[in-house]
Amino acid sequence: MQPIESILYAFNITKNNSMANIKVNKEQWDAVSEADQQKIITGLMETGALKEDDQIIGVPDVAPITEDTVFEPMWNPIKDICKALCDSSAAVAIAWCIANTGGLALPACIAVAEGLRRECKDRC
Repeated sequence: MQPIESILYAFNITKNNSMANIKVNKEQWDAVSEADQQKIITGLMETGALKEDDQIIGVPDVAPITEDTVFEPMWNPIKDICKALCDSSAAVAIAWCIANTGGLALPACIAVAEGLRRECKDRC
């Protein structure tokens, strides 16, 4: 499972064309004030995690998130975020290689970027 798919699965997100229905525990969501709900929605839209046409849906049978919540086995958000950042950094490095090198230097530069990506992921 790719990191973004893991995140979507862990948070019970189902895709419907371009709109996502984000299922959360109804009681937990309804317990939050409208002002705080809007703050959450706005903040997550600003991060790009939530799209304008996405909907947060309170569902009674979704378990609430608590300090004791255990995410899906093998779900390690810190490690997955770390690995995603390694991929992003490598993409920037490769873009730099393409823009600034050529000939034999281009594949060598890309090889270094790939080596950095692997080393970075090994440290996550």
